[in-house]
Amino acid sequence: MQRYSFYLYIIKIVFIFATEYQNRIKDALFTGTINSIIIKQMKRIILLTISLLLAYSAFSQDITGSWYGVLNVGTKLPLVINIGAYSATMDSPAQGAKGIPVTAVSFENEKLTFSISNLGIEYEGVRQNDSIIGTFKQNGMSFPLSLSRKPLAPPARPQDPKPPFPYHSEDVKFENKAAGITLAGTLTLPQEGKNFPVAILVTGSGPQNRNEEILGHKPFLVLSDYLTRNGIAVLRYDDRGVAESGGNFSTATIDDFASDVARSVERYCRVD
Repeated sequence: MQRYSFYLYIIKIVFIFATEYQNRIKDALFTGTINSIIIKQMKRIILLTISLLLAYSAFSQDITGSWYGVLNVGTKLPLVINIGAYSATMDSPAQGAKGIPVTAVSFENEKLTFSISNLGIEYEGVRQNDSIIGTFKQNGMSFPLSLSRKPLAPPARPQDPKPPFPYHSEDVKFENKAAGITLAGTLTLPQEGKNFPVAILVTGSGPQNRNEEILGHKPFLVLSDYLTRNGIAVLRYDDRGVAESGGNFSTATIDDFASDVARSVERYCRVD
């Protein structure tokens, strides 16, 4: 954060000098040699410190907070830029990504710029009233992106089932004792009968929650609803290290994920 770091650095320097002159005044008072020059210097330092703090406060009030926009890359991708006092982050809610660290950000002469170097992202925009109109760049491609303070409405997903459901649904947890973790998910059971066939939904590549949520869609939620309405019990669970499940996704191997599936089968399935 270039601008924030600059202000913080200057304020630190001012306080170092202020402390030094404070010590001089103490010595002068002790020896009885205090003079008007020392007093004037101390006043200047105090005024400079106050001015810098006011400037920093004005900047913070001017730009800090969350800014919302929708990036059109063939599909609409909502983005949120969160600017704090000393750092900034970016969220991509549809991709399940939150708190992506911003490498550098500045706001001068009504122009906002920020970059995320490890993703090849750059943004430059100019504030116009309550909006920032600019261009989002990533890996050589450019897209218009306008930001505003108004939070984005969640996209309509008419296919997502809504309660009340005509079946039983409960949140469950089961252990993988060999791995020392607990996995969390949702079990849905038909309303009537017993000894149902069981489907266990296993996500594909990448860290995903029990609904296999991506770009705002929840395919496992839709699939489990359909199957349970048709007499099949369904277990869907968060990958290890995701949402409510324990463990570490990034260090897990395919054998680890297979053992999670095996524990779910042991816990919820019975072979007759």
